[in-house]
Amino acid sequence: MRFLLAISLALFALLHQSLGQPGHHHGGYRHRANRAFVQKRDRLTISDAPLSEATEFPEVVVYVDQYGNPIRTATETVVYIPKETPAPETVPPVVASPVAMPPPPPPAAETTPEPSSKQQPSSVAPAAESASPPPLDSSVQPNISSSGSSLHGVTYSPYKGNGNCKTAAEVDRDFSLFSKDYGVIRLYGVDCDQVSTVSQAAKKYGNKLFLGIYDINNVDSAVATMAASLDDWSMVDTVSVGNELVNNGGATVGQSLAALSKARSCLRAVGYQGPVVVVDTFVAVLAHPELCDQSDYCAVNVHPFFDPNTGAPEAGQFVDSITKNIRNKLADTNKRIVVTETGWPWQGEPNGAAIPGLDHQSTAISSIKEAFSSNSADVFLFTAFNDLWKKAEAGTFMAEQFWGMGGRYSPCDQ
Repeated sequence: MRFLLAISLALFALLHQSLGQPGHHHGGYRHRANRAFVQKRDRLTISDAPLSEATEFPEVVVYVDQYGNPIRTATETVVYIPKETPAPETVPPVVASPVAMPPPPPPAAETTPEPSSKQQPSSVAPAAESASPPPLDSSVQPNISSSGSSLHGVTYSPYKGNGNCKTAAEVDRDFSLFSKDYGVIRLYGVDCDQVSTVSQAAKKYGNKLFLGIYDINNVDSAVATMAASLDDWSMVDTVSVGNELVNNGGATVGQSLAALSKARSCLRAVGYQGPVVVVDTFVAVLAHPELCDQSDYCAVNVHPFFDPNTGAPEAGQFVDSITKNIRNKLADTNKRIVVTETGWPWQGEPNGAAIPGLDHQSTAISSIKEAFSSNSADVFLFTAFNDLWKKAEAGTFMAEQFWGMGGRYSPCDQ
């Protein structure tokens, strides 16, 4: 399955609706999935495909408004028609532009990845200009221990259900329940003394850390907090800069890349030599692959639950398809790609074929794990515990609080 970025003329009047969780006062995480009702079409048509005859394929499609803002994802039937063949008059007025790679040629021919120099479709807003960061050191590699290299990662937030910070003892108790199943634990910020409390627990239970700079306007302060809270940088696998900021409209591409460059310089100055990455959604990365090109590896959030045509059994296929299409957009197609968030809620309202539930979550997680069976360390499951500090909203199908693995609650919330 390939990936398209489609822009419907019928969508121009739609508002850009955010389904994101309002920012927690500690920083926190924002689930971003733009939604608006769009009638499902029988098929979409692309009339510039390099084929000798019309061919149909199922595709993952992102609908955007006239400003390039994503509205929803969906799996559609796409008809590829050679340039010389006029499109059928019955096809709805949709202009679709491939963003990943063109459809495969006939079986006898060899499929060739799209050149990384291909320009973005005109419907996608151009990236903001920024000062170029220093060249990446190709020798920089993720610092994963031998024990953690065969385990999936998981995300973790140090907040109680009432919004207060968890104590060191409460963080330790949490780790005693889930840490053995994961190699690297991902954080999002430096508030709540989380770098200190979580690093102590991670050291005790043998985990690595994926640290985060949530506020890119305070990179210096965040790095100073990390340096003061850690005894040893060797336990840090990665440091991220922002989370879904381009997708959310919280920062331009140029601002994100400038913050990446600044963070890398600050981190090198305090002794950290590992990977530094920008994290954003797959929609943002496909539109702006430079977010990955200038990161030390490609870090992307992919949530199949927000595709109403993807059921739990197909979750792994969805994530795998997205990562393959991202790879074909990168300047270096051999670059490592890490899915820094993916999962499935166990409670909430259905989103088409995507249905919450413990059984559905188990099926989805198993599907995702199977898709990453040969590279388990390249996926982070979302999330270790239910996040009761978040607000339940219809926009996120009343599921925002209930993504904990196996429906698990932190002991401090029971």
